[in-house]
Amino acid sequence: MISKVYFTAIFLSSLILLPAFSSAQPKERIRVAQGSISVNSSVLPIGKENGIFAKHGIDLEPIYMGGGMNSLAAVTSGAVDFLAAGSTATVSARLGGADIMIVAVQSDRLDYTVFGRPEVKTVQDLKGKIVTGTRPGASADSALRLYLRKNGLEPGKDVIFISVAESQQGRLNALKSGTVSGTVLSPPFSGIAAQMGMRELADLRKIDIAYAGNSFAAMTSYLKSHPATVENFLKGYIESLHFFRTQREKTVTGIMHYLKISDRARAEEGYDYYVDMMPVVPVPSSAGIRTVLEFLVPAQPKAATAKPEEFYDASFLKKIEQSGFAKAFREEAKSKK
Repeated sequence: MISKVYFTAIFLSSLILLPAFSSAQPKERIRVAQGSISVNSSVLPIGKENGIFAKHGIDLEPIYMGGGMNSLAAVTSGAVDFLAAGSTATVSARLGGADIMIVAVQSDRLDYTVFGRPEVKTVQDLKGKIVTGTRPGASADSALRLYLRKNGLEPGKDVIFISVAESQQGRLNALKSGTVSGTVLSPPFSGIAAQMGMRELADLRKIDIAYAGNSFAAMTSYLKSHPATVENFLKGYIESLHFFRTQREKTVTGIMHYLKISDRARAEEGYDYYVDMMPVVPVPSSAGIRTVLEFLVPAQPKAATAKPEEFYDASFLKKIEQSGFAKAFREEAKSKK
């Protein structure tokens, strides 16, 4: 009898200690180069701060490196494991021979608002003027160029582009000072621009352009050598997207912390702008990549004949979907529509 009680106690004690043992297991370190500091890009740091990636065995380190070639250089050199930025630079790099592959796309819509100085009444008034989209290849730069082309203005010819050192704050400062006559912004910076008296020219979310925006990419060699790590990272990302959609108060607080703003109303504005754009499973689409390729044709003619499917690998997300991991998230999203 004593023996039975003793072993029962040992068994129960082991169950109690299991969570502590599990949490003490070493986590896989993943460094991610982020192309922007925005509400849209806050998903990763908010997921990290709320323990979501750690739950999946990932020690996540998001690092802001700026859009375009800056972040791209970090991932192609092996300094970081993933690139989280606009897809234009990634697709361009693969066209140029870099063995880099997109594994997830957070949105297939342009998520910026175009602003001009008060004297700019229509997009045609930007002809001959200076604008900025931060840096060539950045998602903001691509969005602005696509918008101008859609309205008959050729970037670099009809409209002069310059680079600014910082992300959205830098673009807003350049617009305010008159250094540029136009740019693209998203909340909370778009709200600040409107309050300053800057003129809103277009909400690009409402323009019929499928575009692979904020995406996640890695070198093919890394994807092949670390399949379990990639899968766990994407699980953490999917759950972080779910957290963003369903945990408004904690997410707004996280946005304030990440963007270093004290105005809660601005953070809420940003949350409301993006929440409906957050997918359950961020699978890339051929249509979104095709627009990027079409955009790149003038600079890289081979983009005209390239197939969108050559630039993304959806196998990791499909495996996660088939496992049932995202089923509850998907059902909850449907119930709220």
